[in-house]
Order: sequence, then C-alpha cells, then structure tokens
Amino acid sequence: MSEYNRISKTLTTEEVTTVQECMTTLRGALDFLQNLTPKERKNLPKINSSNKIFAEDSIHILEGKPKWIPEALTAEEARKDLKLFEQLDPIILELDSLLRQLKDTQMIAGSEVYRVALSVYSLADAARKMPMEGAQTAHELLKTRFTQSMNTSTTDTGSDPVQ
Repeated sequence: MSEYNRISKTLTTEEVTTVQECMTTLRGALDFLQNLTPKERKNLPKINSSNKIFAEDSIHILEGKPKWIPEALTAEEARKDLKLFEQLDPIILELDSLLRQLKDTQMIAGSEVYRVALSVYSLADAARKMPMEGAQTAHELLKTRFTQSMNTSTTDTGSDPVQ
C-alpha cells in the first residue's frame, strides 16, 4: 500500500444502508439521550474519578434515610444515575474510537484526492507551457477553482502552488 494511496474503497449502497440502519438501531436503544446547551455543559457539576467515591458515599448515606434528607432525594434514583454513568463509559470509549477512525479515514481519502488534484493542476500548468491541446483550458479552470478555494481557506496563504 502506497503512502499516496492508503485507501482504495467506496461504500456500496447496501453498506451505507447497513451503517445507517445500525445507527438508527443504536439511537433507538439509547432513546433517552439528551442534548445540552453550551452553557449547561459548562455549568453542570461533573462527576469524575476523584469525586465518584464522594458520590457513592452520599448514596450510602441516602440509603440510611436520615431524617434531615428531603424525601425527594432517593438512593434509588441516585444509584440509577450512577449506574447509567458507569454503563455509558465503555460505550462512549468505543464510539469515540470509531469516530476518530471515521474522521481519520475521511481525512486520508480527502488528502489523497486533493494530492491528485494538485498533481493534475501542476501537470496542466506544465502542459500549457509546451503548449499541449486542452491544457490551457484545464489550467484556467483549475486555477480559478484553486484560487476560489484558497480565498475561502483560513489556513493557507492563497498562493498558486504552480509557479
């Protein structure tokens, strides 16, 4: 496998359908999932490895049903929340890993096609200078598109790579 062609694959319609059906199934199994606003995400108190024992100890206290704790606070609901927190952890780790692979694979595929595009652009530039039939038109089209793409990019200088 060449570093310039690490991926040679397209998804069949059936594969795309299967992946979409799996995502639908996953969403159905996790139909209780919710979205937070950025403000909520920032402001909610968060459990982590250092305060999880604190949360567990508070549940033990709740189970003793001390008179000074309001009835609205129940050990049963706290245990359910803690269990869900723990159950979601390996699922999130697996999905994070899968998402990273998806993004990396997409980046590789995009990079490969962009390298080809840059090569074609350079070849069109060289061919138009000879001159070869069709090269001038191809170069003009690609130069226009390349310049437009560079003008919308925030990470590049916008210069023409073919000098």
